[in-house]
Amino acid sequence: MSLTSELADPASVLTSWCARVLTGTPAVAARVEAAVQDVRPVRPAARDVPRRHWAEVGGAFGQRVADLVQPAPPYYALLGLVGAQWATGKWAHAQAAEYPTHRGLPADFRARALGVRPAATTWLDLGDRLGGAVAEPLPGVAEAWAEFFDRARAYQDRYAPPGTLGAPGVEAGLARTNFVLSACEDVYRSGGIDQRLARVVDGGGASVDALRRLATDGQVAELAEIAKRLHDRGALWELRRMGGNPPDGAQLGIAGPTIVPGWADGDVLLGAIDPAGGIGDGTATLLDVKTVVGVRDPERVGRWLWQLLLYAWLDVGDLYRIRDVGVLLARHGTVVTWPVEQLAEELLGAPDVIEFRRDEARELVGAILASVGLAFPQG
Repeated sequence: MSLTSELADPASVLTSWCARVLTGTPAVAARVEAAVQDVRPVRPAARDVPRRHWAEVGGAFGQRVADLVQPAPPYYALLGLVGAQWATGKWAHAQAAEYPTHRGLPADFRARALGVRPAATTWLDLGDRLGGAVAEPLPGVAEAWAEFFDRARAYQDRYAPPGTLGAPGVEAGLARTNFVLSACEDVYRSGGIDQRLARVVDGGGASVDALRRLATDGQVAELAEIAKRLHDRGALWELRRMGGNPPDGAQLGIAGPTIVPGWADGDVLLGAIDPAGGIGDGTATLLDVKTVVGVRDPERVGRWLWQLLLYAWLDVGDLYRIRDVGVLLARHGTVVTWPVEQLAEELLGAPDVIEFRRDEARELVGAILASVGLAFPQG
């Protein structure tokens, strides 16, 4: 379970609460639609694509934006490898420790790097994220994955450092890598393994080239075109502005901020930390990345808005200094944001009940977390 799946469940007490209390949702959702009403989104070249195409492209591009913001480990892809028994926990921690964000950590943190995450002014220690030991992978599998990650890091460092987008050929190369990372993350999220990925890894022919061929040429071209849209429509410069306009190659913020461990992770947080990794100017913008073509469904857009507000409210310790929230509509190259207090007021329809409703929402979430054995974060 997660905050996303909770809000997608019409029977959830949290969903019912949002629908009953956040009465201004339709009006705010209409403004999201209006922001892109004159923009033709990037679509698949083929007229008919399988249903899974949308999720695969969405997951891959979410990873691309994460890398654009911060050169951090793909935490959940690595956890997925462990879950599939394609890697040991020790190996996965070692891979995570090779990413720029984690290279300078003390040795004890590097040894459990997957459970150590950056926040605005500190590091979060999430403890053991591996769920116990696993068997050694089949011969050749670990070597193929090691080469895959080594090449991925080197390619990113050379051709697409944080805060930058590459030429079409570079973005195509990144797309193939991110497609694989997203498929591995799905193993962690769903507990199932895509049979195409399984055939490559378990069929005795595991290699970097075979992994990178998993994405179709059409998907690769589409992902490169979405990246170009961020550039052409100015979204890249908006992200850089939110990140404090650092030099090319410096991080813009935090990729995958952990709001509630094991239950709620944001997509990207812009600002919050300075390019050297220290304390920023005290404000940050939390963005969710959406790769949908249409935003005319007020119920779906409404759930995005609820989730953004809840992310801000659930950061009870102000670890991420979230002052603004919004969505990056990637296929449109458009960013839509609100100050947290403004979004709360508009969704609630009244400024004088914000604190009461925030506390009420926290109580509901606390009960949900307790029912699945998770702890509510402390302020």
